[in-house]
This record gives sequence, C-alpha cells and structure tokens, in this order.
Amino acid sequence: MSTNIDNIIVVNEQEIITTSIDGYFKNLAIVGRFENSTLNDGKTFSADGYEEYESLASVGEVFPTTHPVYKCAKNVFAQKVNTGMNKSAVEKVAVCQVLSTDSNIETALTRIGYADAYHWVLIEDEDDDIKSFMDYFADKRKIPHAQTNEPEVLTDTQVTIQSGGGGEELIDNIAKRLSSANIKGVLYYHNTEDEFLNGAMASIHCFGTPGRISGVFDKPSGITKDILTDTQKGKLDGNYVNYYTPYIGQAGSYQTRVLTAGGKMSNGDDIQEQVILDRIILNLQSAGMDALEMKLPYDDRGGSILEGKLKAVLKQLQNEELIASDSLADDVTLQKGQTLQVLSRQTVKEQYASKFAEHCFVVKATAELALNAKKVEINLVYQA
Repeated sequence: MSTNIDNIIVVNEQEIITTSIDGYFKNLAIVGRFENSTLNDGKTFSADGYEEYESLASVGEVFPTTHPVYKCAKNVFAQKVNTGMNKSAVEKVAVCQVLSTDSNIETALTRIGYADAYHWVLIEDEDDDIKSFMDYFADKRKIPHAQTNEPEVLTDTQVTIQSGGGGEELIDNIAKRLSSANIKGVLYYHNTEDEFLNGAMASIHCFGTPGRISGVFDKPSGITKDILTDTQKGKLDGNYVNYYTPYIGQAGSYQTRVLTAGGKMSNGDDIQEQVILDRIILNLQSAGMDALEMKLPYDDRGGSILEGKLKAVLKQLQNEELIASDSLADDVTLQKGQTLQVLSRQTVKEQYASKFAEHCFVVKATAELALNAKKVEINLVYQA
C-alpha cells in the first residue's frame, strides 16, 4: 500500500514578496497657483488636481514655455544631463494645481492628496504661501523645498506688511519665521525669481542612491550665481537658508568655484540626514508590509521571517555606506553599525500586553549613520 507523502509532511508554500520603494525618493512634485486659462490652447488640467510627467517635452504639451511651472520643470529635468555627483536620477515629476478657490497651499494639497513624491517644490514665493506649504508636510516623511528673494532675508531684518486695520506692521522675514518655528523644510535664497534653484536642487537630491547627496558644494545646471557678501552669507547661514554663490580661494579666479552652500533644513538638521532617516524607516515599513502580506503566523517562526526581511533592509543601506560599517574598537570588541531584533512572542506578551492582544510584532532596531556617526534608535510595531 502506497502512502501519500502529503499525509506525512505538511508543506506550507509561501510567496516571497519584495517591494523596492527607492523610486519614491526619485520622484518630485511641483506645486503652484494656476488656472486652466493659463495652459496651452485646448488643454484642461486634470480634475484630480495633479498630473504626472516623465519629460520636459510632455510638460510643454500642457504648459507654455513662459509658464512658471514649465520654467521650474525645465530646471528640474536639466539636472538629468548634469554631470557626476550633480546628476539627477529623477524619474517622475508631478504637477499639483492650487486653484483660486483654495484658501491656501495647505488646503489645496490636502484636497489633492497626492502621495507618490518625496521631494516637493513650491513655485510661489509669497511668505504666507511658503509657510502654508511647509506646514502641510510637518507630519509627513517628505521634504518640501521653497525659494525666496526677499531682501530682508539677507539682512535678517523684519518685513513690513499691511495690517488688518489698513495700517502697516513689522513681522519676521520668512527665513526667521521658519527657523524660529523649527520647520522641517528647505528654504533657498535666489535673487532671480523665475529661476528655480529649489527645483534644481530638489532634482539633484533625486540621486541614484537616495541619501548620498548633502546639498553642499553642488553645481546645478541652468542657475545664475548670486553674488553675496560675507555678512549676507552669515545671515543666511544663521537662519539655515541655502544658496548658490562663488567660493573664492587665495588664488583668486584660479580657485573660485560656484557651488551651493547650506545643506540645511529650516530646523537646523542636515537635509542628507533627514533623507537617510526617512529612507531607513520607510524601507523598514515597506519590508514589514511585504512580510505580513506573506501571511506570517503570529509566533516566533513568523517573527523570524519578519526579522530576516528587516535585517536585509539595514544590510543593504549599510552596503550603500549610508549606515556605518561594523568596526573593531581599541579593545577588539565589535561595534555594530546596525542591529535589529523582533521580540519573541513571550516577551511581547509580558512587556507589551496591549500589542500582544492585537497580534503585533514589536521590533527594536539601531543604526549608526555614516554621515555623522549619530546613533538612532527605531521602534516599530507590525500587526499580523
């Protein structure tokens, strides 16, 4: 009598699911105020509030070459033919339309709800528009890039506005407003209003390996340099404003290089550090979702599979030199650049009773950033 092997050995087939989200960090969105009447003849913008483009030619089919959206997109796509470490790998450019019926930029972006871009570029330069734009991204893992040519930013003095009663009042300039509010966004100073330094630099940050660009000593294509005094540079640096200007050495023109300065967000953090942190966290979240889609059992076997997928994420970022490599201390002990552990089911039951009741895996991770040797702790929860 033959015995069916399936009656003896139970085989669980699992689909291996792996999703890369690196394309997300190479996508960019342009945000601006415009009506359909400003588009090319016969063109109507999508009622969804956004459209996606993969080339300047496709943008030109909708927007006239004199349109601010086209001019910004031109500087964005120009970086794809830039050279070396300045070369952009931008893949998809979305345009988001702010209508006259929207009360502010934040309201418009909430209405549109577009989420498939990491870098966002505002073509408006009014102070309130910039602040509203930045406010929208306060709780999101995205980076907004805005630009100003407000002269008071160069002197760090207040600006005069019309008060509600018809008079005038003084308020802080936009750079001071953003830095004082600890805003998680990037502000650029550029004197030429319709040249979008913010668009060019956001594009350069869409690098082949997301997180490798710092925003300092870059050379964007198609951007005019700003001639700034040391005092003006000091005011910009003091409020974490980025700019593009000549660096002049002791050998004069022989050593002069026109490059970007700053590399800072308005809260004082490095742009590069924020990109790396966002990439670590979002990739861990994505890998966790892939693992859970494989129908993991809520036990230590499932935890082991989840741990393997999450460790692979940190190892990949370590291979890309965004997370520090393992090294030996002077006492020959191994210093790990990254660690990750999915807590056992029993540990979760004892220490995180509410998470255990919800069938959650609890993950503890650490990573030492190669950028500045800063060690970050990451705590994640995945519901099976």
